[in-house]
Amino acid sequence: MVLAGIPLTAWRAPDGTPCLVAARTGAAWPCAAADGYLHTPLGEDAGPFAPPAPALSGPHTTAFVDGDVRARLADIAENILDTTHTSVVHQGYLRRAADRRPVEAHTASGPGWIAATYPPGAAPGGWGARLIGAHRYTIRDRFTAPGIAEVLYTDQSRPVFCARFSLTPRSETETYIAGAISVPGKGPAALLKLAMLRVFFLRIFSEDRAILELISANRGCHGNAPIVYTPQDLMRPGIDAILSGRSPAVPSAPVRLRV
Repeated sequence: MVLAGIPLTAWRAPDGTPCLVAARTGAAWPCAAADGYLHTPLGEDAGPFAPPAPALSGPHTTAFVDGDVRARLADIAENILDTTHTSVVHQGYLRRAADRRPVEAHTASGPGWIAATYPPGAAPGGWGARLIGAHRYTIRDRFTAPGIAEVLYTDQSRPVFCARFSLTPRSETETYIAGAISVPGKGPAALLKLAMLRVFFLRIFSEDRAILELISANRGCHGNAPIVYTPQDLMRPGIDAILSGRSPAVPSAPVRLRV
């Protein structure tokens, strides 16, 4: 593999620890395994990577999706974690625009992370969304430094679905996305559900990619205009703060919005 222009070789040590070695010099390259991928720091100012805890701690089945998008990391993270856009961009199979309803979102933050939690009434109700529970589940969207966006569905605090995406900027205008989609269980039912979810998410990714690349094209034509935050932009101010090395701030009261 080639990372930042450097050929690397991946292998496992006798104790099972994953390793990366520069192919030309033999120098060890620091790495950590998480969600089926190897993570390694890029740049002189990059600190050590602490893998996030598995969202589904029990037996689970995971499918992987990855690819490049011509968009900034912050734009992609916001898109993944923005619940409100799904009624428009993914209407019909994920949400029905005619059924939008008011809900209260609760936000929280800490050093290097920000999260928004939506009550069961905010869960999507389109035909395809029934694969991940329709109206039954609580949704938690979370962004964690250096670039991990996660959507978690829980049923009475029990995780039932997780989509986690590691975002790596290739340049100012292009980002590599490494995604892991997980559901509980190891049997045929879990495999079938996951196969259907993967097809479902590939459609979502295709639509989101088109929107994100239009945003990038528009920015390229008109320059870097200041970003304007609205009350429904729950995550973007915090994402921008984390990426710039600042502590994210969140509203002290629940935010009322329509999904």
